[in-house]
Formats: sequence, structure tokens, C-alpha cells
Amino acid sequence: MSKSSKYGELFLLWALCTVCTSATAYIYLSTVINLYSVIGAVMSAVIILFIEFVRKKKFGGVLYVAVLICVSLVPRFTITSWSEMSQFVLWFFSGSEAVETTTDFIFTLTVMMCFCFTSAAYYFTKVIYRSSIMTLITLIPFALAVKTVTALPYAYPAIAAALNIIFFVFNARKSLLENAKPSGKSTFTVYADFTGAVILLALLLPKPSVTPYYDKFEEMTNRFQIGGSNETMYSGEYKDVSGNTDELRRGESVLIYIASTSDPVYMKTQVFDIYDYEQGGWVEADKMTGNKKWQDSAPLLNYEKLSEAINSLYENGMEQTEYLQKLSDVTEKESYALIYTQNYPAAYILAPLRATELSLSSINASYSARTDDGEIFTNLRHLPADAGYTVRYYTEDVFDRLVSKGLCDTNSDDYDMELYWAWIYAMSEDMEEEAEIIDAFFDQHSYAEEYAEKTVTEVSPEIQSLADELTEGLDYDYQKAEAIEQYFHSGFRYDLNYEPPEDSDTPEYFLFNSKTGICSDFATAYTLLARAAGLTVRYVEGFVMQQAKNNAELHYIYTDTAHAYPEVYITGAGWQIYEPTPASITPSGNRSENDGNGEFDALAGLFTAIIAVVVIGFFILMFFLAPKLAELLFRVRVSLSDSGKAVILLYNRHSANMEHKFGESCKALTPEQLGFYTESKTALSLEPLTKPFIKTCYGGIAPEKDEKKTAFDCYKAQYKAIKKIKKRKD
Repeated sequence: MSKSSKYGELFLLWALCTVCTSATAYIYLSTVINLYSVIGAVMSAVIILFIEFVRKKKFGGVLYVAVLICVSLVPRFTITSWSEMSQFVLWFFSGSEAVETTTDFIFTLTVMMCFCFTSAAYYFTKVIYRSSIMTLITLIPFALAVKTVTALPYAYPAIAAALNIIFFVFNARKSLLENAKPSGKSTFTVYADFTGAVILLALLLPKPSVTPYYDKFEEMTNRFQIGGSNETMYSGEYKDVSGNTDELRRGESVLIYIASTSDPVYMKTQVFDIYDYEQGGWVEADKMTGNKKWQDSAPLLNYEKLSEAINSLYENGMEQTEYLQKLSDVTEKESYALIYTQNYPAAYILAPLRATELSLSSINASYSARTDDGEIFTNLRHLPADAGYTVRYYTEDVFDRLVSKGLCDTNSDDYDMELYWAWIYAMSEDMEEEAEIIDAFFDQHSYAEEYAEKTVTEVSPEIQSLADELTEGLDYDYQKAEAIEQYFHSGFRYDLNYEPPEDSDTPEYFLFNSKTGICSDFATAYTLLARAAGLTVRYVEGFVMQQAKNNAELHYIYTDTAHAYPEVYITGAGWQIYEPTPASITPSGNRSENDGNGEFDALAGLFTAIIAVVVIGFFILMFFLAPKLAELLFRVRVSLSDSGKAVILLYNRHSANMEHKFGESCKALTPEQLGFYTESKTALSLEPLTKPFIKTCYGGIAPEKDEKKTAFDCYKAQYKAIKKIKKRKD
């Protein structure tokens, strides 16, 4: 290889490594020209020159390994603790969204990535050329961009694709000049390279709002662990102050649960009672305590069972009341959810609002307990990271039936008296089963009244005035709760990235100024308004489910499906979930546009498909035309060469064509022997070519122009004859 070709190949290699390193730095710095791109470019040049140097030395391998060890120790000096390493991993996979970029982080990444890119690219271009592996190496920064949902400038994939194609053409040309015989493996690498080029070119197109291949990367990264089996990127904790939802939603999206259920519901983790204006968050009123026998009483809170109990009392002679008569024929539906934890050790059990039973057969826990607010936990500080359990619960659709029957058209005192006298009658008649059911509803109502007294909240005059305005003329709890909910569904906007002005992060500013926020802002404002309107309401943090495609019963729970929402006690119907957040993820799994994941852009998808088909078609066409194009370029080169060089080129090319077609080496044959061998195959004389070749190589005499033309015509005739033989053989 000439020096110009050698240095040209090294320059292409350096350019490709520089593009990959710069693209990686852009993901975290959002600038094309930056210090670390320059560092990467300089490092790539140094590494290439270093490898060129050590390849010629006897102990070059030892020197390279020594440098490799030094590079691998860089994180040891820049990231000094496991907690810092955890932050680095989170920073790396979130594209600096979850953790702020630091000098140590970006420097470590630049050094490691640059060394890996350059070493791998050098080996698979200068030592053993493998186009498919080179394409995969080039795809690394673009795959990382997909994982971190970062839009790279179009120039990066365009330049990377172009350099890969140039490498391919360069090595294909070199192979032809070296008389390399194509094989099945080389054909496979050609297709792989074309496929990679198509992918790179597809990256030039604007991305649809939902990335179809994002989940695959998610599955690869959500199991990432450091520091031992119990130290993971995320863990579920109980908090002293609300805000866990905000932390999870603003961090990296990681799959933490898979749920199998036909009735997706909101999953509660923790309830907060008092709003602390100084901290700007919610706190618990009392220390969390739970009832270990909750699975005995929870199933009793069933309106169908209550209906049957009241009917039994009537049949036994109890005086009928207009309100309790409305309970007749109320039906309930029970469902269950199989929960599979995905590398997420949590202190809590995911708890549907009306959970009735918990199966912990695969978890070594001695008990489970449930608080009066519905939180469920075990004796374990954390459940196993791969825990699996089953939760049974009553579905929430009974609420609409209760409202339609008028059972919610009552006030707290009247409802209390209805239950109280029914319970007294059941006890007096020794109807213990019926009394137990009525008592469960009576206890729930009594606790709600106590909770309202315990959580009385002073609100600003502005919030009080708005609450009075929204509920004016409404008599019942469910009417007021719905009116406040509907208020947030017009004129408010969900924006995960919105930051209010300094010292303005208050419920009042959200309600009357910005009207922009995230689920915790909506849930907080709703809870304060509802309490100002006299409702019993609690602030809840938990998760909602995202339904899997083509499987109605399979649902995913990610860290970014964490959610804050209010639960309101409705007289006559118990605790109910309301949803003030207009852009929340619903339990059915649909994400709204304001949540950052809108519907798939059909036009962009169609455009991408068309471009992909065109590009693939182009490369397939090029694949079949490549031999003809190579031959055309060769003949142009011969035409432009002097007579002596042209004859040598023609002779060598003909020898390579014969070897390629008939599979026998022609390098060791003399011109005379090659002439006899050729004539035996094509029935054409090779003398017009071998004669000037011998004259040039052995006599040192340059052929005349007419001899060059005769040799050229002979080559063309031989080439045509060889092609005809190929057609007959095929």
C-alpha cells in the first residue's frame, strides 16, 4: 500500500472516531463544539499513532495492555465512591437529565469511550476489516442517543454513514487489487454494512414522539446493578415529606413492576395528611401503624354484601327506610393483580384502593399490615428486588351504580344514623354476620369523620373563595368533588419541565397564575380546594399502569408512571379516587401529549418507511451493479495509464478474473502457461496481451500505442468470453 493510501486510511479512521466521540459528548453537553470533543479528537489521533507504533515492536502487545489497564483505572481516580458511581450510572443512562453533568463524569466518559471506539475501530479496519462490526461500533453513540431520548444533529449520522461507506469502498477496491476471492462471509458483511448504513441514514429523519425501539433498551438497562445484589439504581422507600413522585418522574424511565390484571387500577404507596407551607410539601399526621388482621375486615367492605345484609334485616322484620331500600340489588366485582417486581426493592406493597387480600407465598415475610389510610407493608424493611405477590381487590366501577341509585344523595349525619340503627337491630336479633358487615362500613365512616377533624387545613382567602365558588349550590359530596375535578380540566396545562419563578412554588401561584405544573401540583391544589369545600380528602402517592401492546391483561409500571392524586371520602360510597391532572397517565396506559409521549406520528413513520425502502433498494441495486461499475472504473483507469502500466494492469486483471471464475490459482503461471490455460477455457488466444506484457516486464521496453490497444481489445474479448461461460454454467 502506498504512503498516501495508508495515511488516507488513518485519517478516515480518525475522522470516524472523532465523530463518534463528539456525538457522545453532545448527548450530555448539547453542544457540537466543546472542550471534550476536542479532547476526544486529540486522544483518537494519539491512540491511532500509538497503536501504529506498538504493532511494529516485539513487545507491542505488552505496551498496549499496560495502557489499557491505565485507562480502566481512570474511573477509580475520578469517581471515588459507590454512591458517586451510582450517580454516574444514572447520569449516563438518563443523558444527564436525572443527574447534573460534572467535570469528573464527562471526562471519565470521554476517556473510556474514546479509547474503546478507537481501539475497536482500528482493529476492525487496519488488522481485520469487518464492515458489519464497524457499523455496530458506529451505532453505539446513536443507540445511546435513543436510550436517553436525545435528538442528535443530523450531521452526525450523515457523516458517520458516509465514512462507513467510504471504508467499505476503500476495502472493496483493495480486495480487488489483491485478487481476493469473495466468499459467503464477505457477502454477509456486505449486507450487514448496507443494513447499518440504512439505519444510520434513518436517524437523519425527525423522530416520532414515541420511539418504537425504546422499550428494548429499557429492558437492557433496568436490571443494571452495582455494588452487590441489594444495591440498585432505584428502591421504594417511605418518605417523611411528599415528593417521591416528582423524583421518579423526573429521573430515568426504568421498568420496576410488571402487573397482570384485567382491571388496571391506581396503585397506592403512601398517604400524606398535612400540607406544610414552609416545606412546600405534604407530611404524615401520625406515625405509620397498621392492622395485621386487615384481611379479615377488608373483604366486608363490599356493597353487595351490605345489600344482602340489609335485605336479611328487612326479612327479619326491621322497619324499612327509604335510604337503605336503595341498596337492593347492588352488585360488586372482585379482581386481582399479579405483581412481578423488576429489580426494585421496596418497603411497600402496591395497594389498590379497595384491596381485600394479599398473597406473599414467594416472599419470606411473617406478616402484612394495612394502615387506616390503605397503605400495605410487611415486617421486612425491603421486599426482595425480584418479589412477586398477588393482590385481590374490589373494582371501583361500583361507584357509578351507587350514585345512580341515589345512595350518595345524603349527608354524613343521616348516613351515620342509618348504619347505626341497622347495626343496633342486627345485634339485638343476634344476626352476627350482618352486624359484622354493617359494622365494617360504620367504622369506615367513623374513621373518615375523625380524619376530617384531624386534618383540618387553613387555606388562603383566595383558595377558600375559589372553593366556595366552585361548589356553590351543590349539596352532596360527590357533586362537589366532581365540580372541583372538572375545574382543572380546562385552562390548566401539565408540563414536567416547568419551573415556577423563584419563591413562587406555591399552590396559590399554581391556581391563579401559572396554571402549569405536574401531578403533585394538581393533587395538592385539589386537596386544598376540596378541604376548603368541606370534603374529607387525602393526598396520595403511588403508580398507575401502562398497558402492553396486544395484551389487554399485561401492564407495565415504570418509574415515570409514578403519580400523585387525591382520594375523597364520599358519603354513601366510601373512599374514591379523583383525577385533577388533565395529562396524567391513566390506569389503561394511555400517555397524553403533555406527558411527553404523544401519539405516534403516522406521517413521520410513513416518511421513514419510504426513505428506508428507497435506501435499501438503492443499496441492493448497487450491490448487483458493483461488479459492472468496478469493471468500468478499471477500464477508465487503463485508458488513462501509459502503455506499459496499462498492459501490466490488463494482464493482472485477466489473471484475477480467471482465478475467480475457475477457482485455480494463476499467480504461479508463466505468461505462456496462462495463455494455454486461458485458450483451453475460452477458445481465444491470449497472445495479443501476453506478448506486450513480456516485452514490458522482461525486456523493459514500453509497448507502442497500437500494442496497448490490441492488448486492451484482447482483454475485453476474454472478459466477455469468461462472462458467457459463467452464464452457461449458471
